[in-house]
Amino acid sequence: MLVRAVLFDVDDTLVDLAGAQQVAFRQQLTAQFGDQVLSHPAMPVAAESFVHDPQDYYNSYINGHLSFAEQRLCRVRDAMEILQLSGQPDDELWIVGYEEVVSQHWAPFDDVPPLLAALDELGIAYGAATNNVTDYQAHKLEQAGLPFDVVIGTDVTGKPKPHALMFLEGANRLNTDPAQTLMIGDDIINDGLGARDAGLISLLVDRDNTLADLDRVFKVRSLSDVLHIDALSFDNQRI
Repeated sequence: MLVRAVLFDVDDTLVDLAGAQQVAFRQQLTAQFGDQVLSHPAMPVAAESFVHDPQDYYNSYINGHLSFAEQRLCRVRDAMEILQLSGQPDDELWIVGYEEVVSQHWAPFDDVPPLLAALDELGIAYGAATNNVTDYQAHKLEQAGLPFDVVIGTDVTGKPKPHALMFLEGANRLNTDPAQTLMIGDDIINDGLGARDAGLISLLVDRDNTLADLDRVFKVRSLSDVLHIDALSFDNQRI
């Protein structure tokens, strides 16, 4: 398969958002409830619940059912319930304060800069298609030291991934055929199946080796493996 451009998911594909969220969650929880909360035996479970969002509050946000602040507060409340903490999340701490902390810890995975450098050397255009608003995600990439020229958020298409519009708009802005555009993400449905069904070449990065194998979806443990997939040929020449 010929690859002439690459689209990336942002959160937990390029930027280690989960790691930043773990830090910010513990810091803000301590700010509201004191240092003793960190020794609670259920703390690891509460932190995982907040970060991985088993109730899909974030998807409710991107589909217009909750605000960005509301989805975060819902996740905090669920974590507080696990920790048997009474009361409500402090809005100032969890909306404004949390954002200040988490943004200081946005950082790329170690395998990201080498891949982007290699794509630059090959002359392969790349951009991001992400399930959040464009300006926020572009700022996140800049904070992580990954300024992208092309970032497509849900406010651009009005439809979040896995809707085909996100992927097709990405290919359009990269001036490439969808069939020659590689989409790299970490979510089976939003990235893997969404890109495949939209006609792009689909690839999942599975750093923890937890994702199922899918038909016509490539999978790697590290982004350092992307350029070494035998079935993919990277070429920047335009027809």
